Amino acid sequence: MREVELRQSDRVSLRLPVEATWFTSQGIPGTEIAQTVVVSRTGGILRMSAKLSAGQEMTLTRQRDGEDWKVSRARIVAEIDPDPPGFLYAIAILDPTGDFWDIEFPSTHRAEGALARLLMECSFCKRREVVYLNEMQVKSFESRRCIARLCSQCDTPSIWAQVQPEVKAESPVITPEERVPPRRKRPRVKARVLACIRRRGFQEEIAVCEDLSKGGISFRSRIQYPVGTRLEVAVPFTPGGPAIFVAIRIVSSNAIASAGLYRHGAAYITVPVPAPV
Repeated sequence: MREVELRQSDRVSLRLPVEATWFTSQGIPGTEIAQTVVVSRTGGILRMSAKLSAGQEMTLTRQRDGEDWKVSRARIVAEIDPDPPGFLYAIAILDPTGDFWDIEFPSTHRAEGALARLLMECSFCKRREVVYLNEMQVKSFESRRCIARLCSQCDTPSIWAQVQPEVKAESPVITPEERVPPRRKRPRVKARVLACIRRRGFQEEIAVCEDLSKGGISFRSRIQYPVGTRLEVAVPFTPGGPAIFVAIRIVSSNAIASAGLYRHGAAYITVPVPAPV
C-alpha cells in the first residue's frame, strides 16, 4: 500500500462509524454508514461498500454525545488496496481546522524525544490527544495502565487512560516511504509492555517489548525477522484498542533457544515531514 498523504501528523488506527453522503456527477445522491480505519489531523482512511472515484467530495457526519453531531466536508484522495467486499479510500478533510475527529494531534517534531505514543483521554473532560510518552510515563502505563499529566482544557493535572475502541475491526497494512535515522547511542528504558508488529502480507503479531529508547525498541517474537526487514510497530499496545503504528527496521536478531523465541533490536524509521509555512 502506498503513502497517500503528507505526514503532517501521526495516524491512529481507530474504528469510528461516520455517515457519508455525496452526489455523483450526474446528481445522483448516495449515503452509507462508513467506518474509519485510520484517522489523522488532515484526513484518514475510510472503509466503504460504495465504489467511488478520486476527487469525489462528500459530507461526513459523526455523532458525539447524545444529540451532538459534528459535520465536515471531505474529498477522496485515492482508492487504496481493495478490501473485499468493500473499498478503502484515503480522504482529506477540507476544513482541518474544524477538528472533526475531536483528537488533538501534536506537531510531529515533538516526537523526537518520545519513547512511545498512545491515543489517550482525560478522565475529567474526556479530551482526546495523541500523547508522546517519556520514561516516567512509560513506567506508569506499564504498572497502572494510566498516566498523570496536565490537561490544557481542564487547566489542571489529571489522570489519562488509553482510549477505548468504538468499533472493532482488522487494520490494513500501510507502508510509508522511509529513511533510517543516523544511528547513535541512546539510553534504553526497561519496560515489559505489549507491542503489535505488522508486516505486509502477514498476520499481525503480538510481541513483548523488553526496552524502549528514542531511537528504537527491543522485543521478543515467535517469528525470526531477518536483519533489514521493514515492519510497523505500535507500542504500548492494548488488544482491541486504538494504536499508533510507526515504521521500524530490524537491526539485530538473535535466537533464544531455551524459549523458542527470537530477540530483535529495531530502529525507528523517520518519515520526512513538510517544512512549516
